[in-house]
Amino acid sequence: MMVAVLSATNLGHPDTPLGPSSDRGRASASAERAEPARAQDMASQCIEDLMEAYVDGDSSAFDELYRQTAPRLMGYLIRLTRHRERAEDLVQITFSKVHRARGSYFRGAPLLPWMLAIARRSFLDEVRSAKYRRERLSADGSLPEPAPEDEPGVPAGVSEALERALEKLPDNYREAIVLTKVTGLSIKEAAEVLGVTPTAVKLRVHRGYKALRVALEQFEGGTP
Repeated sequence: MMVAVLSATNLGHPDTPLGPSSDRGRASASAERAEPARAQDMASQCIEDLMEAYVDGDSSAFDELYRQTAPRLMGYLIRLTRHRERAEDLVQITFSKVHRARGSYFRGAPLLPWMLAIARRSFLDEVRSAKYRRERLSADGSLPEPAPEDEPGVPAGVSEALERALEKLPDNYREAIVLTKVTGLSIKEAAEVLGVTPTAVKLRVHRGYKALRVALEQFEGGTP
């Protein structure tokens, strides 16, 4: 009788296991199977949803947010700095600032332009403080890292010529093209990152493309 009373009482106690060890084992196995499913579900979320989850205290959302956005930040910063290690440092600085400023993120707003604006300000801060100096073409004409990656379906020589031509563009033309054509921002989003009007971005992209076409025509015609 006492055993029956104890058993009935324990079933309602929050600190008492609800079943034998085999049940606990099944529960543990079920939890382990749920983890990959949760990770897959997070991977399918848009970055804005992930940012909101992170703001709400879900630290695991940050891992997926980093996985989805770090390559795009790296691609942008590496073209600004022309130096892989500096770009990597700035990516880390950017995410540190994103963490500190997460409370100011406007829910539902496009996240990537906001992060790119933080990355750009971080780069400009480094330039102004003279901690970093942008690499230029060396005396023999070689470029620092990174080596240009060939675009699918684009001959290697053409890809390299375009990369060199892009490097030689004025900073404002190059950055407008990188944001809109490489990073994939809209004209309006790029304008928010750069702090200029959409019309100014369109003009910079147009003039930059004109210069790139001239450089490509010279390459195809054999002109150095």
